[in-house]
Amino acid sequence: MLAVMPVPLLPIVALVVAVGVVAYALSTQQISLNFAGGAPKESAHGPRDSPVSQRGPGQRASRGAGRPDGVVVAFRVQSRTARTFKATATVTNKGQAAVPRWALAFKIPNVSVRAVSGATVVRTGASPFVRGRGTIAPGESVRIVFTATGTARKPTYCVLNRLACTLV
Repeated sequence: MLAVMPVPLLPIVALVVAVGVVAYALSTQQISLNFAGGAPKESAHGPRDSPVSQRGPGQRASRGAGRPDGVVVAFRVQSRTARTFKATATVTNKGQAAVPRWALAFKIPNVSVRAVSGATVVRTGASPFVRGRGTIAPGESVRIVFTATGTARKPTYCVLNRLACTLV
């Protein structure tokens, strides 16, 4: 085939082949990065929402892996009816340093959070997002109370200050 091709077209064909090979290599690298978690993505929310990154359905909350800052989160159901429940999320600083600013986001499948107290509400609904009102000193806890519709259970993912929660 190359013998019948005019000489001026050879560099163009070589360029097209090279671009195809590079595109293929980049596309397979991107796929492998996505399966491995990939690079952090920009939040679809505004810059004020940046303290918490969102997790996808396959990325579950940590259950005891431990965070470098020593902060743990406990979710407990306080009361329930046939369609709603009231629960608390207690954020405890078991670390050595104070946590001056904090933000918490979590998701419980098929649950919609309707009301939150104990923190500044950024968003309610299927993926609630709240910000702390003050510093959490070492050994102290903050209690967030929320009411929701759906079946009460622990979150499938939880993020506190861009790190997966350690649920207790």
